[in-house]
Amino acid sequence: MTQLPLANTITLGVRDFDRQRRFYAALGWPQAFEAEDFAVFELRGAVLALFPVEKLGADSRAAPETGRGGIRFSIIITVDTPPEVDDLVERAIRAGARVTKPPVDAEFFEGRDAYFADPEDNYWEVAWVASVNPVISAARHAAGLDG
Repeated sequence: MTQLPLANTITLGVRDFDRQRRFYAALGWPQAFEAEDFAVFELRGAVLALFPVEKLGADSRAAPETGRGGIRFSIIITVDTPPEVDDLVERAIRAGARVTKPPVDAEFFEGRDAYFADPEDNYWEVAWVASVNPVISAARHAAGLDG
């Protein structure tokens, strides 16, 4: 059996590194590493890395996308209870986020969710899922939380 790759780092190419670092620190996420132009925050089962978008483009040998053309991707944060959706969105607002969908009963699954964008319009969905859901089951398994 082939071993699955370990995919637990999300890297955001950011335009204003210091502002983005302050935003994620204000969410209360533990900072695991910091250098002059690279910061890593711990998430449950993964880490979030911040890297200047120009350097990310150079490293990947791809042109950095710096426009504001709307949502390009979202990263889902799964929480354990419905009130945690509201709590995290409130912390995000205090940190400087723009809420694009306030906490509500989810439209596409049984649960509660919300969306916010960080200061550079990177989108995050905060979700609590009420029932067995294949995406959440896979994420919990990947984080070692299903046993």
